[in-house]
Amino acid sequence: PNYLRILQNEHVDILGVHAPDAAVAAKWAGEYGSTPYTDYRVMIEKTKPEFVVALGRHVAMPAEFRFLVETGIPFLMEKPWGIDDKTVNELADLAEAKQAWAAVPMPSRYSLFAETAVDMRQRGELGTISHMLFRFNQPGVQRYVDLGSPWMLSKADAGGGALINLGIHGFDLFRYITAEEPQVVSAVTSHAIYKREVEDYAHVTLRSSSGVVFLNEAGYTFPGTGGDQERKLSAQKVFLRATTVGGEGVQIVGPGRDETRRAPEGYLSGWPRVVNECLNRIGRAEPPPATARDCARAVSLICEAYRMAGETVARS
Repeated sequence: PNYLRILQNEHVDILGVHAPDAAVAAKWAGEYGSTPYTDYRVMIEKTKPEFVVALGRHVAMPAEFRFLVETGIPFLMEKPWGIDDKTVNELADLAEAKQAWAAVPMPSRYSLFAETAVDMRQRGELGTISHMLFRFNQPGVQRYVDLGSPWMLSKADAGGGALINLGIHGFDLFRYITAEEPQVVSAVTSHAIYKREVEDYAHVTLRSSSGVVFLNEAGYTFPGTGGDQERKLSAQKVFLRATTVGGEGVQIVGPGRDETRRAPEGYLSGWPRVVNECLNRIGRAEPPPATARDCARAVSLICEAYRMAGETVARS
């Protein structure tokens, strides 16, 4: 429903909605004036779309990805594309070999915090970056059961828990802001609250080639609704902190300076911006905003962290 709402706001024709469960497909297709399908191959053949948004169980994504690459249709596929790094890197190799237009949604790139950090780095206004912090802590695991996605709590289907589902955004954001390739230094996971086979909390420390340290936290441990999100960057010249008080913004602190920049009216961020960027780039014959290789690199870091934390990594 999140993507359907976004696509509807982009004023495109939603030609078909697929789900293996006929009732689910019918529900969402009916709500958005489209046609339901239980076989995505049939849907693609009959509707001949110009753009596809693909989702699904993580373990089932590789087959969907390969099928879409062969069609030649531009597509946006939700992360992580598989449950292990070898498979996802093979998918990135395939996409590059076929020159497929395959995008992964990385909504954390589209925030005033991220855009300010990149702009200031490129202008030399940060100085040496010391460290960054990314925290993405969401409500508990029952929401996946309530939403009809209990497979998210199965390691065989999802590959893991909070880290592969939420922490992936932190890994990508660090690479995006610093333009450096990090390595995992340490990792720890916890199953303390829900005692499921997938972790409900993960803390990973990365370090880039220039020595920038990154702390990445992901969890399903926020009680009740809402969540706890935090993004910080500490550098030689300034300190940046994302803020949502009074609207999306970024606090910039430095010698004799403490200001908060606000997003301009109509500023498009997060998932709506991802879809908007994809449609515009396809129209201009430009490459995806976040590529297959970006997804593969993030998944490689996740699996490296899982192994370091003593978690098993299955094979798609």
